[in-house]
Amino acid sequence: MIRDAYKFSESYTPSKLPHREKEVELIVNSLASSVGVMEGLVLIRGEPGIGKTSVAKLSSKRLESRMPGNLRVVHVNCRTYRTPTSVIQRIASSIMPGIPDRGLSYQEMILMLEKALSKENKDLLVILDEIDYLRDGDSLVYTLLRLHEGEAPKSPTLIAIARWDPPYMMDDSIRSFMVTRMSLEKYMPEQLETIVRYRAEVGLVDGSYDDEIVKKVVELSEHTGNARVSLKILYLAARLSEEVGLSKITPDMVSEAASRIGVIGITDDYLTSLDLHDKILLLSAAKLLSSSDRSWIKMGDLLEEYKLLCEEIGVMPYKYTAVWKRVRNLRRIGILETKKSGEGMKGQTTLISLGSIPADKLSKKLKEILREELSPLPLF
Repeated sequence: MIRDAYKFSESYTPSKLPHREKEVELIVNSLASSVGVMEGLVLIRGEPGIGKTSVAKLSSKRLESRMPGNLRVVHVNCRTYRTPTSVIQRIASSIMPGIPDRGLSYQEMILMLEKALSKENKDLLVILDEIDYLRDGDSLVYTLLRLHEGEAPKSPTLIAIARWDPPYMMDDSIRSFMVTRMSLEKYMPEQLETIVRYRAEVGLVDGSYDDEIVKKVVELSEHTGNARVSLKILYLAARLSEEVGLSKITPDMVSEAASRIGVIGITDDYLTSLDLHDKILLLSAAKLLSSSDRSWIKMGDLLEEYKLLCEEIGVMPYKYTAVWKRVRNLRRIGILETKKSGEGMKGQTTLISLGSIPADKLSKKLKEILREELSPLPLF
């Protein structure tokens, strides 16, 4: 049933990107020149699973094809390499294997990188993925963009990928190097359908799925606008179908796959991308619902729990009106459900529920995310 599992891997970069080709061409045309790749900075912003990394990787592949043998591309995930020194070491070791990963200062690493570039005589393009996680990012970006002032014949070209604008990107000393800056939006349902169908064609055996399956995958993931979620559901549904001996994916297997991925209908990436106060609100709701046998909680109880959590974390809570706006937004994107209280309850109030999302799983996941984001604060 699964023809090629790699086609569903996050490290796989397809040869074409439905609904992102315009952005790829913009980057390629902005950076390509008759004498190599233009120096400078490209910034790609947007939420998880909307094609940022794929756009950067496919752009770099097409630039490589225009100048075979004359361009080296290095991809660095700043969620793994979080300091300027570790990023420089990663770049330098990709050019000169064997460089020690410890014992050298930041400045010594810079000098080694400059020497490596002067010896190699190739253009260098560095993709700084998830640059939001990089500590002292301004220092690193500024240094890389000015390597030509040292021993390097030319500075590397940078493609930075972020969920939002790192503040230092607006600094004149860095902004002056900006070649292009783009924001990617969440995928619309019809765009997700194109992406799922294309990946099914290259990754699954013919006849193992039909149009109903493609539409079912999109139906269960469209609220996220996240192609990564859609493709995970499709791949897992195919695997589950194989395990029970089916020759074709069924709608039930798609539903089962969706329920097994992260928190039902909501992935870790999606939760991580939410605003801090949205995370605290959701954690408040999850804690209240998981500690009782109720399916609905009062707005007033949610507000009190939210204030307590804000105090515990050390952030200033919003007042009622702002909290209510956030509740409505979380309802709009399909995470919370709301209704007016009915008979048997004193006074009129708004009731809030997580619907089919398991409160205990959501609570556990949000605590993990907040611990990582707010580290080293001792939380929960």
